[in-house]
Amino acid sequence: MVAGAIPGCVVYGLRVKLQLSILRELLVSFLFAVGGMFVLALPAVAVAAVSKLQGVPTRDVLRFMPILLAGLAPYVLPLGFLLAVVVTYGRLAADNEWTAIRMAGWNPARMFLPGIVLAAALGYFNHYLAADFLPQVRRFQTQHVKTAFRDALTEIAPGTTELSFGKFFLSAERREGDDFLDAFIYIPARKGKEPQRLLAERVHFRFEGNLMFVQLKRARIVVGNADFQNENPVFRLDLDELVQDKQENFDRLRYRSSDDIHAELARGVPDRKRRHELRYVVQSRWAIASTYLMFLFLGGATGLLLRKGTQLGALGISVGYALLYYVLSMRLGKELTYSSVIPPELGAWAVVAGGLLLGVLLMRKALSQ
Repeated sequence: MVAGAIPGCVVYGLRVKLQLSILRELLVSFLFAVGGMFVLALPAVAVAAVSKLQGVPTRDVLRFMPILLAGLAPYVLPLGFLLAVVVTYGRLAADNEWTAIRMAGWNPARMFLPGIVLAAALGYFNHYLAADFLPQVRRFQTQHVKTAFRDALTEIAPGTTELSFGKFFLSAERREGDDFLDAFIYIPARKGKEPQRLLAERVHFRFEGNLMFVQLKRARIVVGNADFQNENPVFRLDLDELVQDKQENFDRLRYRSSDDIHAELARGVPDRKRRHELRYVVQSRWAIASTYLMFLFLGGATGLLLRKGTQLGALGISVGYALLYYVLSMRLGKELTYSSVIPPELGAWAVVAGGLLLGVLLMRKALSQ
């Protein structure tokens, strides 16, 4: 009895060892894929940072780049997992290890257990990123832009006579200490106020908390068709209004955690459109966390079915899966839900459910070959 049990124990041990090997390869491929995508995103992120922080010190632009990269994490990680699945299971098929597994009489479906475990762990982590971490990152992004703007005005390099931040603009003939002489200032439109164009002999900036005071001497002020002069006017500007778009505020759903949204729903939301938007955001954050399982089936099946093709072709198809998902789910699904054409749950989950069904069908085909 003991001698007969040994082969079974050995076979079980080999299966566990193989699954651990697959899990390790998935992890390594995942880390390489995510790292590579972040590196490839650096130029675009740098351009976005410079565009967003025009006229601010370089150090603030460099500090802003990691914050922008952090905001990409909930979307980059699922794609990295998809590529890792394609590479791992595609290699098993290309090296005939998948054939050896089938010839040994092992159920090949069990070889996806490491992928399921990793997908569950990453999905849970991704939900935390989307539900709690990403809203905080977005708040921090806006706060950093405001701080950088303030730094640009309080730590101006000697000799600098021009400042440009967003739509705010200042140009002066010369400097005297911290003051700008013979200056032109453009102040963009704010809440209920038209754009203002100012000419002044002297301009001085002063800050109190979130407010910026622009102190002018012998100023000419143009607002719309009105043109008047003032000896010593002082303009009080809210940095939030200068930094953020006119409709941008921390009450928007992109800045709110899922717990905050659940609390608002629990209090009751009489407006139907608002209620739909709240429900959609909560469900979409869970849906994106579930994409790992969908990508496991799609990516695994693609890698196995293209075993005689090239890995590059499989990777290209997988990127197509991801792009199609993001376009359909985050664009079409969102628009249809916000327009009250379909229920929020359907808008958030329809693409994931369809992708999962397609993945299961492709997996059955791959395992039957």
